[in-house]
Amino acid sequence: MGSSSRAQGRAPESEKQLDRRKQQLSQVILHVLRRHPTLCYFQGYHDIVQVFLLVLGPEDASAAVARLSLLRIRDFMLSSLDPALAQLELLRPILRAADPVLYDHLPKSQPSFALAGTITMFAHNIQDYKDITRLFDFFLARHAVMPIYLFAAVVLSKREELLEFDKEDEDILYVMLGKLPEPFDVEFHIARTVELYERLPPASLNSWEWWRISSSSVLKSSATNASLRHLTLEDGETFFLQQEQDLRREQALRRAAKTIQYIKLRIWYHRRRYGAVGLAIVVGTFALWLGRNGELSTRYPLLGPIGDYLMRFLGGPA
Repeated sequence: MGSSSRAQGRAPESEKQLDRRKQQLSQVILHVLRRHPTLCYFQGYHDIVQVFLLVLGPEDASAAVARLSLLRIRDFMLSSLDPALAQLELLRPILRAADPVLYDHLPKSQPSFALAGTITMFAHNIQDYKDITRLFDFFLARHAVMPIYLFAAVVLSKREELLEFDKEDEDILYVMLGKLPEPFDVEFHIARTVELYERLPPASLNSWEWWRISSSSVLKSSATNASLRHLTLEDGETFFLQQEQDLRREQALRRAAKTIQYIKLRIWYHRRRYGAVGLAIVVGTFALWLGRNGELSTRYPLLGPIGDYLMRFLGGPA
């Protein structure tokens, strides 16, 4: 969304004013990214910054955006989109708990239809200045997971419309899921979001999707205003580095799991010729790796399934 459309929702501006606004937007973004070079720009970041610029003005926007970037939307500014996608996956347990019938009817592919809305705090989706500033007030005053819950509330509000289509019409359902209702009743959806969150907070879902989110994520380390008040930009940078470490570990574990699967297939293919030797190598390598990285096994239960697989492969108890 361009700065002109958002500014027009606020008050008519001349072309000269709009050009100056775009220049100010670029200056705020560059100032924050140069002061905090670990942060990675993401598509839609300018939509968020634009709202802060319009509300606070160029003098105060930079400080507010820096704090937001490090302490509220840090998950979207890491070296990978994986943490952002992990947040999206929370839609599954929320919808499953809130409405099992509707959840069963929806496509089970990754809910990327919600990506643009959630990572931009809906600034990419909503053009009206009054509506988006009201949403920003709501998001900043509540738990950092609220954009996810708002999207879930939107999906639940379209229940009857979604159920009218066959379950097999996944393409149509996917398109419908990504659209906000028009007109968009902000106060109605805020009320539904609060009710949904209070009834089904993320920790109560007992879901893998919530467990796998890093303890350094904004959803766990600086999720509320009470926790934010005691945090500095330096704290945000520390959490950033911790998340990057967690991210690298998770990526390494995924690669290890793929390697184990590949070795399994190769041993099966050559089972008559190299079965015993292959198994010895796999078991020895796994034991050696686990001995060097034992601390990971307590934090990443993925190692448990790998061990279970080896036991089953050997014919022992899983």
